Amino acid sequence: MDNQCLVLLSKFSVAARKFVGSVNSAKMIRDNHYASEIFKQIDEVGDEELILLSLDLQMMLGLLKPSEVEKETSSEKYMFGARG
Repeated sequence: MDNQCLVLLSKFSVAARKFVGSVNSAKMIRDNHYASEIFKQIDEVGDEELILLSLDLQMMLGLLKPSEVEKETSSEKYMFGARG
């Protein structure tokens, strides 16, 4: 695991703590089921910034493919403006 992933994981853990309680960073790396449950809880919370952080982390951990991230974010791309 590279340094960038560890930094992202620590940012995510601190931010997620407000919404889902304590997040075990080591377990997030080792246990895909645990990580998936945490990410599911974050999705249900609906905090946009945290969801984007979650998507980046899922991609780095190999739980999400880049094409799946595009599907998640592209549907929200033009929510508040005219399409041009």
